[in-house]
Amino acid sequence: MCVLWIFLWMMPEMICMAEELEEPKWTYEKEERSGSDQEETLDSYLAELDFSDIDAVLSQQEITQDFDFQGLVRRVIAGEEIEKERLVQEIFYMIFAEISAFRGTLVQVVLLCAAFAILYNFADVFENPAVTEISFYMVYMLLLILLMKSFFILRDVSVDVIGEMMTFLKVLIPTFTMSMSFSGQITTAAGFYSMTFLLIYGMEWIMQYLVIPAVQIYVALELMNYLTEEELLSKMTDLLKSGIAWVMKLLFTVVVGINVVQNLLTPVIDTFKTSLIAKTAGMLPGLGASINAVTEIMVGSGIIIKNGIGIAAILVILLLCAGPLIQVGVMTFLYKILAAIIQPISDKRMIGCISSVGEGGRLLEKAVVTTTVMFLVTIAMVTAATTFNH
Repeated sequence: MCVLWIFLWMMPEMICMAEELEEPKWTYEKEERSGSDQEETLDSYLAELDFSDIDAVLSQQEITQDFDFQGLVRRVIAGEEIEKERLVQEIFYMIFAEISAFRGTLVQVVLLCAAFAILYNFADVFENPAVTEISFYMVYMLLLILLMKSFFILRDVSVDVIGEMMTFLKVLIPTFTMSMSFSGQITTAAGFYSMTFLLIYGMEWIMQYLVIPAVQIYVALELMNYLTEEELLSKMTDLLKSGIAWVMKLLFTVVVGINVVQNLLTPVIDTFKTSLIAKTAGMLPGLGASINAVTEIMVGSGIIIKNGIGIAAILVILLLCAGPLIQVGVMTFLYKILAAIIQPISDKRMIGCISSVGEGGRLLEKAVVTTTVMFLVTIAMVTAATTFNH
């Protein structure tokens, strides 16, 4: 019944286009007509898609404020190359800008560690352990406040970028599924729509209420662990760190597994339905060959539009996460470097404090990367599976 309904829905447009394609005088005229018909079909498909919600969401972000998503789709379809030199320049600019912005915090941390080294040596003159401990706690509390302030910046950046990707995907999915139906992938579009929204809301809940809070607890416990000479909470922090890593690995495995299973079946069903429609139309006397040609144009144009939107969506996701990932990555790397540099002159507990914040930043970065890769894999697998089956 579904196949019959699709056939009846496409029949008037097929017949109209078939009449235009009948009895060509020369071969090259037929090729030119076919090319122009495909361009007209592409334009008509793009006109039917609503990109206003996508543009509205992108306009709220500074990096994509003047972005035209439909224009990006057209450039992808036209095969225009990306300005690689400008992209590399932007990446280096963001890296050095982040180092410059983080320079003040680094200087303050180094000064605190140097001040503690001086106080520690000065306190040894009085041979009073209480003076040494008091000086340590004074400097440690100042360092803790400074590091927690820096970590909260990393946390907010990570939460914001995950939220931005979620919001973009929520407005992208309806348009992307509509473009999939243009190429006859109705069953795949329905499955992708429900699966992706389930993935989005599931990921949003897990990241906001499980992974990110767990990373915060991990950093807080690590900072408390280095308050004393003995590491009383080291096993608990190791367990929490392993749990965070396992949750993200399990989540990635589940998402990839669902995508693989779904993309093995639903595109084949849609391909069978599309071929059945084409063969049924081809049996019509007098119009069969022309209707087959029109069907190929319509399905091919739908695939081009779908692939163009998929590639454009991947580029936008990479653009949204590039800046925050660089920011979190640079700050995490600098904390690791700082801990290695000041280790000879500072107390091991302070080194552990700095390293723990760097490790917390690494876990946040891993959460953002895992979320990004899962969305990219989902879009890429659906785009590829619904293309290669034709």
